[in-house]
Amino acid sequence: MQTPPRHGNNFDIIRLAAALVIVVSHAYVLQIGYAAMPATAPLLLVGYAALAALFTISGHLIPLSWLAQPDASRFFWKRSLRVLPGLVGAVLFTLFLIGPLTTTFSPEGYFSALFSGAVATLPFFEDGSTLGLFVANPVSFVNASLWTIPVECTMYVLVVVLGLLGVLRKKSALLVLIAANLILWLAVYHDPALSKVRFALYFLIGAYLSIHHPHLRYDGMTAFFLALALVAAAGTPLCSFLALVAIPYIVLWFAGLPVPALNRFGTHGDFSYGVYIYAYPVQQTIVLFLGPSLPLWTFCLLSIGITFPFAYLSWNLIEKRALGLKQVDLKSVRSALLSPD
Repeated sequence: MQTPPRHGNNFDIIRLAAALVIVVSHAYVLQIGYAAMPATAPLLLVGYAALAALFTISGHLIPLSWLAQPDASRFFWKRSLRVLPGLVGAVLFTLFLIGPLTTTFSPEGYFSALFSGAVATLPFFEDGSTLGLFVANPVSFVNASLWTIPVECTMYVLVVVLGLLGVLRKKSALLVLIAANLILWLAVYHDPALSKVRFALYFLIGAYLSIHHPHLRYDGMTAFFLALALVAAAGTPLCSFLALVAIPYIVLWFAGLPVPALNRFGTHGDFSYGVYIYAYPVQQTIVLFLGPSLPLWTFCLLSIGITFPFAYLSWNLIEKRALGLKQVDLKSVRSALLSPD
């Protein structure tokens, strides 16, 4: 089974659009704070839909990578190259550029806290107070976007486990996992933090469709009516359940549209990951220096305008170079690392 050709679909433009929508959604939240945020606010729901789209795409593509090359070492090597180098760059950017500029601590106090181990004890992206970051902002997180990365990596491990057990191609295995995840979500539905488990469902649904229904035809009219139904259900409990059907269908329908201009969108680079991991601390810095009362559209334009150059540099200086090592001879790497010389 082969993975889809990189420029034979529209996943690149969907990923970037979803990342930008999340920036807009976060702009709304970071100005008013999570406590004042209505659970059914349209911008919040749109942000959730964008995140669901990203997990759907990941679920659709990642298992195919395993099936094309079912080797655990190679799989984790490729996944690490996609996630870790860019992430390390964003963390260093946050801690050594944004941190010293925005902390309420003295320079000595900031770096003392940074190297004291407090950051590892309480992850800095969950609470900036450990480093004196954004404590006066409506939200004190430094980079809340990073919560999705452990979830994504857990899905990678799951793919390998299913692959090694020889059940990744079995419909029953993924259907049981989808059902179990759905039951877990229902059990924690009323807890906003734990209910995020539902995003793993989108990965699993994307995986099920790509492996077991690779030739399914997605119809534009069906996608349109599903989108209408999703909008009509917004703000009701039905919306979250309908989204499990509607979002994967709409994403995969759009991804398959044979529009050359859209298919070639990512020829100059995939900036979606950089936008996603850099935007939140950039937005927090804007709120800190310019206040939370900027017109939302101004805040969004500033957020995107400042973030995008960092995403561009991240792709060209870090991510693209790292991905160039995907097919390196791992035996040679191991030998070099283990060599006493």
